[in-house]
Amino acid sequence: QTDLCVKAASYGLPATRVDGMDVLAVREATQGAAEFVRDGGGPMFLEFKTYRFRAHSMYDPELYRDRSEVEEWKRRDPLLVLAEQADPSFGEAELAELEAAAAAEIDDAVAFARKMGWEPA
Repeated sequence: QTDLCVKAASYGLPATRVDGMDVLAVREATQGAAEFVRDGGGPMFLEFKTYRFRAHSMYDPELYRDRSEVEEWKRRDPLLVLAEQADPSFGEAELAELEAAAAAEIDDAVAFARKMGWEPA
């Protein structure tokens, strides 16, 4: 069985498939599942269907899919779509700027952590 929700259901778990490329759908499903579990409903299985934009590794020539397919899916980039929903003037340049700012913040946090050293044993 390759359908993960069917497989989860075979173990008696309620299972839901979600468009993982839709940030708001992911949020709604996750909140619903958390409420279900917290209210005593037991465990729940969520499957988030997504698309991988990049190759499996830097050595992967990606001969198994057409570049146009990847480009078509990139137009559904979850962050870009969400940003466009919030502000229609938001585009790829703004997304690149936001990603660069996030990367810089991560680099700063890593540098700070490394500077602090290891905790004593």
